[in-house]
Amino acid sequence: MRLIKTIFFIMALFSFSGLFAQKIQPSTVLICYGRVNPDQIQGYKYVILESEHYTAFEVKLIKENNESVIGYISVGEVSDSRFYYNELKESTLGKSEIWGSFYLNVRDENTQNVLISFVDKMVQKGFDGLFLDTVDTFAKWGPYPNMGDDLVNLLRMFKDKYPDIHLMQNAGLSLIPKSAKYINSVAIESVATNYSFDKEEYRMHRWHEFYKRVEELQAIRKQYQLPVILIEYADSEKLYQKVKQQVSPLKWDYFIGNIGLQTFPKFK
Repeated sequence: MRLIKTIFFIMALFSFSGLFAQKIQPSTVLICYGRVNPDQIQGYKYVILESEHYTAFEVKLIKENNESVIGYISVGEVSDSRFYYNELKESTLGKSEIWGSFYLNVRDENTQNVLISFVDKMVQKGFDGLFLDTVDTFAKWGPYPNMGDDLVNLLRMFKDKYPDIHLMQNAGLSLIPKSAKYINSVAIESVATNYSFDKEEYRMHRWHEFYKRVEELQAIRKQYQLPVILIEYADSEKLYQKVKQQVSPLKWDYFIGNIGLQTFPKFK
């Protein structure tokens, strides 16, 4: 049965012999956490930025040339370089051995207030929404799955205060059954690609791994009526084109960039 389903899935994506000869769907998403010239950001459906790099005037300018401008917020971790770190450090849960950041206690009232205050600043600057990163901290396989309900409660707080704000949840798929009522879209990294941090190597997932991930996301889209945004990584023009050809038939919004996400994507 699994083999039959896989065959049907492949046929659904690639049944037309001229598919790759057709125009490939361009990327509709830009993610950049470094400072870039606002005038260069044009023509995107979603622009995801580090809000502290931009003034309200610059956000307004970016919004004139793009559909939706979304600010980055980490809801599961905080680094000691963040401007609000000192307000949170006494209530963090421990340190991430991988990233060196500190896990947030989203059950703590002070933590909630600090994050909401940060959201206030982004809304005042004119951002249309939030890119909710490090949700995985509280998901099934994260270090604090017992706080999944607390994370969902935080999203409810965001939405209660700003009903029209666009909340884009990055990963944490096991929380979707509870978070779906508060979020507007789901972003997921590395569906087609598989960056190795140990080897600092860009590569593709195997076909069956890609199929399994897409199948799960298709089910989420259907059940919860949530758009899916793919975030993929490449360093070369060859890999970039390969990824683009693989994800384009899905007709989902997608982004392909370098792992650092500090500049506009560059491919050699």
